[in-house]
Amino acid sequence: MPQIAKPLTLDDLPAPSSGEVGWPWTEQSEPVNDRMPDGSEYPRISIVTPSYNQGQFIEETIRSVLLQGYPNLEYIIIDGGSTDETLEIIKKYEPWLAYWESKPDSGPASAINKGIQKCTGEWFNWLNSDDLLLPKSLLTLVDIAKIVPTANWISGGRLDLTKDGQPAGFSIPWLTDPMMIAFDRVYLPQDATFMRLEFLREASIELSESLQNVFDRLFHFQLSKIETPLLTNVMFSMMRWHKAQRTANKNLRSQESLNYLEPYLQPDSLLKKLVFRLAKTRYDSTIRALIAFCLTLGFPASAKKWTCCCYVPVDYEFVVAPAHKWILSGK
Repeated sequence: MPQIAKPLTLDDLPAPSSGEVGWPWTEQSEPVNDRMPDGSEYPRISIVTPSYNQGQFIEETIRSVLLQGYPNLEYIIIDGGSTDETLEIIKKYEPWLAYWESKPDSGPASAINKGIQKCTGEWFNWLNSDDLLLPKSLLTLVDIAKIVPTANWISGGRLDLTKDGQPAGFSIPWLTDPMMIAFDRVYLPQDATFMRLEFLREASIELSESLQNVFDRLFHFQLSKIETPLLTNVMFSMMRWHKAQRTANKNLRSQESLNYLEPYLQPDSLLKKLVFRLAKTRYDSTIRALIAFCLTLGFPASAKKWTCCCYVPVDYEFVVAPAHKWILSGK
């Protein structure tokens, strides 16, 4: 399978679609040297894109991966038998794909599992065919992994986009909701969460192919029972919100959440039951503020297992710290 062994530039790829400008159409990540400063190879990163009839978006997704300026990239696309222009677009970028196929499947989880089996990288993530990586995301991932080499998976933030690609907010749940690390209510932006393939394979956990919406969160819950991810404030990706996406089916998502996620969300004490119940009332903001205050006192103790590696703009550097202390620092 062909691998990308040198950083790609705009000159390497087909010309962008007519009228498209900006990232990743007319802008690229600055290419890095083929080797790291110490002379060693950059770790291979495998990205899998599950795809089905997203022809209006997938070219932008593909370019956001290929134009990372990263020299050791493995990009795999598993298509579920698209009938729109998707295959024509994939074929246009075939020279830079390690592997691709188009066959009917049972959904995105099936496609991702199939892609994982073909991955040979040190790090892995999947990127849906309507989402994008931000510039230099892969290089930043490697920088963080060098700072905390024991991290087996790393989760950051993402920007939210309208269907037309306009900014509509952001998501870094661990920074905005103290209940996540206080009570292990794992919610991670999937497209901004990377994991070591060795860790994933040793865990022997696959995505549940019976699910269409919450398979990613169930997957993260299962992994977090083995090891919590290293958290960061870095924005890795952009997620496009539109009616055609699977997560837009609120009824199905709610039903799957009830059936499959509730066992992981059930409080294990009367105190937690009370807190969760009050958090669903008009006292929600007060409860969350109280939880944040409790974190300053080191309560609950389980919150101490969460660690972050965050960038401090005024100091131009990353800092490693307990996640609960970082939340309260206000940085």
